[in-house]
Amino acid sequence: MTHKKKIVITGLLIIVICITSCGHKEKENPYGATVSELGDEDAYAFLDMDYKNYVMVTSDGLYDAGVERQAAIYCTVYYYGKDAAINLGTIMSDGTAYPISFSKDGIFAASGHRIEKYAISEKEGELYLKKGVYVEYDEDGNEHYTSMIDGKEAESNAEEYEKMLEEYDGSQVIHFSYGADGCINEIIEY
Repeated sequence: MTHKKKIVITGLLIIVICITSCGHKEKENPYGATVSELGDEDAYAFLDMDYKNYVMVTSDGLYDAGVERQAAIYCTVYYYGKDAAINLGTIMSDGTAYPISFSKDGIFAASGHRIEKYAISEKEGELYLKKGVYVEYDEDGNEHYTSMIDGKEAESNAEEYEKMLEEYDGSQVIHFSYGADGCINEIIEY
């Protein structure tokens, strides 16, 4: 058997295992073809969020974040719509201190000067910035806060930034997997 056939067969087995062993929820998991097309370095996760289907995220840049051994600072987001899994784009944090995380209603990216929460418009099949809060410093060290909420920029303040930081801190770091074991990410209630 050729190396290519072994890879295809292995990929199909992973898909079958993932769909059967990870599919313990009522949600659809229509990402089999997308998973089979991933490269050897690509890990993935299915996020159980407030959407009809799971949200699929992939990354080839995993690291140990302390709270999560297979975290990432960037990911590509897929959502099943219009009879296919659609690549909606990439979300990126600025460094390993800010792993990509999620809540029931958003996927988070951050840095020392920004916190962003992305959501999916199921109707349009698009990833969009639901809310972002940013801080900039002038040459004297004075802080200036702005926000972006559903596409509208506005002045903001330290309180709003702290509130968004708390939401990010309360979100769950995404656990990426190379196989069916651990592919479903559900919000853990403490």
